[in-house]
Amino acid sequence: MATAPVTFKSREDHRKQLELEEARKAGLAPAEVDEDGKEINPHIPPYMSYAPWYLNAKEPSLKHERKWKSDPNYTKSWYDRGAKIFQADKYRKGACENCGAMTHNAKSCMERPRKIGATWTNMHIASDEKIETFELDYDGKRDRWNGYDTATFAHVTERYEAKDEARRKYLKEQQVKKLEEKNNKQKGENELSDVDEDVDALKVDEAKVDESKQVDFAKVEKRVRTTGGGSTGTVRNLRIREDIAKYLLNLDVNSAYYYPKTRSMREDPLLDADPNEKFYGGDNQYRMSGQA
Repeated sequence: MATAPVTFKSREDHRKQLELEEARKAGLAPAEVDEDGKEINPHIPPYMSYAPWYLNAKEPSLKHERKWKSDPNYTKSWYDRGAKIFQADKYRKGACENCGAMTHNAKSCMERPRKIGATWTNMHIASDEKIETFELDYDGKRDRWNGYDTATFAHVTERYEAKDEARRKYLKEQQVKKLEEKNNKQKGENELSDVDEDVDALKVDEAKVDESKQVDFAKVEKRVRTTGGGSTGTVRNLRIREDIAKYLLNLDVNSAYYYPKTRSMREDPLLDADPNEKFYGGDNQYRMSGQA
């Protein structure tokens, strides 16, 4: 059981110690530093920060919480898959009867069974595989992802990115097609003024603009936690600052609910407004349309 250092303090010293701990937690006082010069998080509870009595710790430290045993035989290296070391010119005694490699026998050969083995033909002798042995610890033997190459997952991400790109391109083409049809219809009927035609033509030009050249609404800005306080997390820029915020569209307390943590408003805040005039109809509208 971890215990506090055996040092008796007066009531005044104990009160000052508590005030110092509260100031450190609030970020008003610098954090405590261990013997290695590393800062100690003031929010760590005492039963974790205090060292056991049998360690005779004279200075604050968290060494008793860290792993202090190290296995000299443990290694993070893995098998060199597909590596070859030597390729013979003719069949050797004791080699595989099928392919001619010395590192395995005919029963464990992974090549296609030949009609006439390398024992008789002395041709197309396979290379010897690189045999390696590792001494893994308890966790290394049971780690299902040990030796996994993350580069093999690149083709999966490329496939999904290609699907998203094709979907965005298709939606953009459909949007441009609808706007052009609308403009052609309006020009044929001559029902709108020149100003409205210019506005619709401008919409077509905006629709043709590449999404990468538009304003980056999904930009993520990181905030770093400091010793003196602050907060961690990410801040997502979801709208242009000139636009009206969602919660200001309808100031009625009984209107659509705005959740500030995720900056979402699922229902339509302006139910009675003209759908041709309002630019925002709630997050559910974008989610159902598939363009969110």
